[in-house]
Amino acid sequence: MNLSGGFRIARIRGIDILVHWSWLVIFGLLSWSFAEGLYVEAGPGLSAPVRWAAALLTAALFFGSVLLHELSHAVLAQRAGMGVPSITLFIFGGVSSIAGEMRSPGAEFRVAIAGPLMSWFLGGVCFILSILTTGLAHHMFGYLAMINAVLGLFNLLPGFPLDGGRVLRSIVWARTDDLERATRVAAAVGQLIAFAMIAGGLVVVFVYGDVGGVWYMLIGLFLRNAALGAYTATLTDRVLRDIAASGVMRAAPVPVDATTTIAALVNTRVLPEAERAFLVVQDGRVVGLVTATDIARVPREEWVTMAVSHIMVPSGRVITVTPRTPILEAMQLMQEHDVHQLPVLDGGQLVGMLTRGDVLNQLEVRLQFSERQ
Repeated sequence: MNLSGGFRIARIRGIDILVHWSWLVIFGLLSWSFAEGLYVEAGPGLSAPVRWAAALLTAALFFGSVLLHELSHAVLAQRAGMGVPSITLFIFGGVSSIAGEMRSPGAEFRVAIAGPLMSWFLGGVCFILSILTTGLAHHMFGYLAMINAVLGLFNLLPGFPLDGGRVLRSIVWARTDDLERATRVAAAVGQLIAFAMIAGGLVVVFVYGDVGGVWYMLIGLFLRNAALGAYTATLTDRVLRDIAASGVMRAAPVPVDATTTIAALVNTRVLPEAERAFLVVQDGRVVGLVTATDIARVPREEWVTMAVSHIMVPSGRVITVTPRTPILEAMQLMQEHDVHQLPVLDGGQLVGMLTRGDVLNQLEVRLQFSERQ
């Protein structure tokens, strides 16, 4: 599932807290199930506005619990020296974006176990509050206690990308001193769990006639794809860890003048050279970057008259790297800013262009030959 495109709601400890559009769907469904289901049974005499207010508060507190679960991972990862650019809330919960792989099995274990422990702590607090309160508050805290307890247990299932899968990986890693092998084991178990959830969902739908089984199938599909993605990320980290931008970048294309029309750029540079990005200069000074994506947004009938200066990204907003920038860091920048190429500058001078395609080609070749060694 592509989690790009979320909007930021906060920034904590340098971590962007993002909300993906799919989160709105699950927030609405949870609120509806509380207002028209649980709170109807718990408080038969409650008016609809009161039930909905309590439902919205319960859903918000639940996702607050999910956020604290992810923050516990993120804070421990930061203490282990890892970068955590963002946390994203989405339809299946939350995910922390941790840059790179953990440096030791111990760090992996501590970061992974922190989430379930936080969920159980919150569940315990809510359980105590449910005992100390009455009426609607009693039911609300009781539900939150149960949800947090289940969240902690589910996340400890021993398969990637769940926390339990990372705990399993840390144990195998510690015993074998082989991160790749440990990841392969955890990812395989993760796929088994995913297929079990999909199969269980099919049984629920077709044997018991409950459409709620579709939810299990969707979660299973997500876990399967995430397990494969986690294993691929580990391989990527291994083969590209020691490579800098200078080892992958291509020679910088000759810049184009700001007055060049889009049609002229396409006909004389883009098509003949098969390049997708060009720096734009004016009076010998770099003023921006124009890409094939920028060109594609302009209607063709305007290409003959419109200059590239009207569609370029101004130089102040262009994301750049140096020849010494680790390729993994460059890939992270491309992903975060949703760009396909990065100019490579050395001392303020353009020395090359790093493209996503070149990085992927390098990755493919290195994976192919590393597997044969």
